[in-house]
Order: sequence, then C-alpha cells, then structure tokens
Amino acid sequence: MINKIGDIHFKNIKRISPSQFYSMKNCAYKSLLAEAFDKKPLLPVSPNAYFGTVLHKMLELITKGVVQNEDDFNVEFDNQVQILENDLQNNGFGFFVPLKNQLQNFGLKKIQIKKHLRNEPTQQNSSQNVNYFSEKWFESKDKLIGGKIDLVIENGNDVEIVDFKTGAITQDCLDDEGDIYLDVKAEYKEQLLLYAYLYFENTSQFPTRLSLVDLAKQKFSVEFSQEECKAVFDEAKNLLKTTNDRVTTKTFSANPKEENCKYCLYRPACSFFQQKLETDFSFNDVLGEIKDVKKFQNGNVSVFLQNGNNSLTIKNFASERFDELNNRRNKTISIYNLRKEAIDFVYSTTKITMIYECP
Repeated sequence: MINKIGDIHFKNIKRISPSQFYSMKNCAYKSLLAEAFDKKPLLPVSPNAYFGTVLHKMLELITKGVVQNEDDFNVEFDNQVQILENDLQNNGFGFFVPLKNQLQNFGLKKIQIKKHLRNEPTQQNSSQNVNYFSEKWFESKDKLIGGKIDLVIENGNDVEIVDFKTGAITQDCLDDEGDIYLDVKAEYKEQLLLYAYLYFENTSQFPTRLSLVDLAKQKFSVEFSQEECKAVFDEAKNLLKTTNDRVTTKTFSANPKEENCKYCLYRPACSFFQQKLETDFSFNDVLGEIKDVKKFQNGNVSVFLQNGNNSLTIKNFASERFDELNNRRNKTISIYNLRKEAIDFVYSTTKITMIYECP
C-alpha cells in the first residue's frame, strides 16, 4: 500500500516530558509533527524498539512487586509479548510476529530481566523505614513539564531517583587529549536532571543521588548540582514556549541531519527532510520520480526512480505491488527503510520498507 500525507494540522504541545526533552531540543519540529499526528508513528520502528517496551514494563512490574517469583515472571512476560504482538498485528506490522523470531537476543534479554527478581528493594524488610515508589508521576507546578519516574527510594533524608534503561547507557567520548572514555549519554543525564527538579518542585527537597540501571543490573551514577537541575528545567520550559510560538506564527524550521532523522518516525511528513533527500543519498530513504517498473521471472519487482541527474534502483518488491507502482509512473514517491547495496544508487527493500506518495 502506498501511503499519502494529507493536510497537517499543527497544534500546541501541552507538556514536555523529561524523556522527550533531548530529542525535542535537537529538532523541535519532530515533536510538532508527533503532536499533529496524535503520536501515531508514520513508520515502523525496529523490532528491538518494540521489544524494549515489554522489557521496561517487566521492570516496572518487578519493581512494584506485582511480579515476585519466576512463575509470575514467565506468565506475565508471555502476556506482555502477546499484548505487543496483537498491537503490531492491528497496526499492520504483523511481519514482526512472532517477535522472538525477529530478535537474536530475545532469550538473553529475557534472562537478564529475570535476574532483577533477586534482591529487589520491594522484597526487603519493611522495618528499615525505606519507602519505594515505582512509576510515580511528577509534574511541575504549572504542569508544563511532567513524567513518570521509574523508581524513587526514600530513606529519611537520603533520596535516590532510579531510571531503568533497556539499551546501552554509556557511549564512547573523547577527552581533551583525544583519548576515548565511556560516559553516560547526555540525553539520559538531562532526563535525570529534570526528574530531580520535578521531585524538588513537589517535595521541596532535592534527591541526593541519581542513578541509571541497565538490564544487567549495572548501576551508573550521574553527578549533579541543584543549579544544573534548575538550568535544564528552565531550558525545557523555554523550549516548550518557543516551539509553541512557531505554531502561532507558522514559522517552522527543522534540523535535518542523520542523528536527528535516522530514527524519526515522522520523516515522511517532514518537508525539510524531503528537501534533503533531493540531494543527500546518505540515508536509507530515497525520493524520486517513477520512470520504470519491471517484474522479473522470480516474481520480484524493481522500481526505477529519477532524482535530479541520478537514477535510483530499488529491488525486491513483492509481485503484488507491481500494479500500484506501475500506475504511478511519472509521479514522485519517497521510500523509507531500505537497505543499500554495494553499487551506488541501488537499494533493496526490507520488512519495514514503506512508500509515501509525494504531494
């Protein structure tokens, strides 16, 4: 099926979440598109990303004490996977089902999550007067910033905020001498700083520790100051205001580059990205006018696009797509989530390839 983007009705973003802040700071237009489409993605994400929602939900249930033993875990894990697979089927992404067949590390990550059952805070002696709050909502007094904190541990004046991550927490960085070292990703640091200030706004007390925990139960501490938390909080509120001002003035802009666009689920609706595809061939997405469509004896279909002076070949479409593509000769389309071949300007389709007709 070839999709179309109709008129886009932009609207104000009511609230910014700590998990959204870093992405919005890099490209606010992406957040405006997400809001315009009611946060319904225009493209599928990788199966790993979908599986991440299951893993995070299991961490939440373990932390809350809903899942307390291995039997509970196995039942609930299967249940959460089934819920996700049903949702994928209903949204037209049934090619990801069964999910375990799409992921090389499905079993490993399940084992890693299961290890969180052992020595969980909720299973400790309650006489220690330690309070644990899982998935608790915190928002600013003006309700412009808000989000759920995975875990808050209160032990008198000692307060720790914990955020669980199902992917890599650190990344390679270069120091002043050019040596490589591992550091917590900037987006995770800023997310925790925002949580810290939200906690302060609600309790008049700053946390004493900020931590990130990965699937292997490794804990990473994030250093912070109250001034840093306040600065990021003010930056987030100002970002929300300036972004919404663009809706009023209809003066939109974007920052189309690989780190912002590669995983953006709304790039089919982004005119700035479409314009970039006219001259930039570094992405696994292409744009061009259909010049020819051929069906081969094995049933595979190839589409030949013209983009400026460049001729593009996209191979391995299913045979049933021949008519809808052939009927659009001389029309401009954009194709997403392709695989680059060794030859320049030659691409192959993947399970998550999608086509949009350009206006």
